[in-house]
Amino acid sequence: MISSRLPTHAGTLLWLVVFGYLAFVAWELDRGYRSAARGAAPLYTDYTSLYAASMLLRTEPAENLYYARRMYQANVASAYAVYGNTINEAQARQAGFAPWMYPPTFILFAMPLAWLPYLPSFIAWILATAVPYLAAMRAIIPRRSSAAAFGLAAPPAFFNLAYGQTGFLSGGLIGLGLARLQARPLAAGFWIGLASVKPHLGILIPIALAAGGHWRAFAGAALTVVALIAVSIAVLGVDPWYGFIGTTLFHIDGFDAGAYTWNSMTSILSAAHLAGIPIERAWTLQFTAAAFAALCVGVVWATGRRRPETLGLQSAILCLATPLAIPMVYLYDLVIVVPAAAWIWMDMQQRGARAYEIAALVLSFAGLLTSFLIAARLSIQIGPALVAALLAIALRRFIHALRTPLATATSSA
Repeated sequence: MISSRLPTHAGTLLWLVVFGYLAFVAWELDRGYRSAARGAAPLYTDYTSLYAASMLLRTEPAENLYYARRMYQANVASAYAVYGNTINEAQARQAGFAPWMYPPTFILFAMPLAWLPYLPSFIAWILATAVPYLAAMRAIIPRRSSAAAFGLAAPPAFFNLAYGQTGFLSGGLIGLGLARLQARPLAAGFWIGLASVKPHLGILIPIALAAGGHWRAFAGAALTVVALIAVSIAVLGVDPWYGFIGTTLFHIDGFDAGAYTWNSMTSILSAAHLAGIPIERAWTLQFTAAAFAALCVGVVWATGRRRPETLGLQSAILCLATPLAIPMVYLYDLVIVVPAAAWIWMDMQQRGARAYEIAALVLSFAGLLTSFLIAARLSIQIGPALVAALLAIALRRFIHALRTPLATATSSA
């Protein structure tokens, strides 16, 4: 009998972890308000910039999001929206500058955020973006309580909660699309197409869908992307697209200029740079990893055409190869890894697994929670190594699945 139920003690532990995450975020927010009230440095998160963008859109054209000066001024204005008149100008300016790197299609998602006061908006954003994420987890792990506990206790979920970022949205949409690929391919393409608001996270998806022969989903995703672009132009005009395209090279140059926070970036490029490798050689390693990831996904999905029962593992491999392929991936972006871990877990339930395999999965997955601290204190970014370890587990199980029919594996487990 195959069961998706987590052991009682494991489920209880996961929910305690979730409550711990929520308590920590609440404590940090409270500490930020108390610090601001006594004149110390307030707490600003990535959501402050999202809220700033929404505030700017209420009075200015959307293309102004791509002007550095206007985004800086919007961030300062958002600081007063967060803390009111309890802060002075110097404290407000500590909100700093965060460039708007999203395509205009994402602006459609950000526009309503400033309709609410800051804290209710922050909570509403987390809850709204958690809907596709939890739906994806529910589609992979049939039992609702187990799916929610698994998804919310995952280390990347903590970073997404703490930063107020987009990981639930992007990872959830991609996971939901891949989970619906067999049953409802056009709907799967729709969800995957919506995830194009974070386009770099979908860089390997066309390779997977084409190699796997999932042409209806491919068409659904393509049509959704085109529709999103058309809606963004109808609502915002074409100028934001000129701004987005025009600033792309500026953002890429930011790597060489040291403009990004390397400690919380979990790419091959970041790990190599923190290890002291010159940036030119670090780029070579990143491009090599991207080529390997693309080849790996293409081969796995092409091979999996004849074995549709391995689609979960194929999807896990795609989700794990993605953060190894792209140079800019942060801790909160690793939410895309959570559905992959769930697919691996479900495969272990179906085909059986040895104790060391389960231990490797748990330790590699849980270790992501420590990657930021290790990077900050030791300048060693272990995130890519942990993701690579999970990828190795998924690849091993995929190869084993090709050699072992599911019925045989289940009966012998």
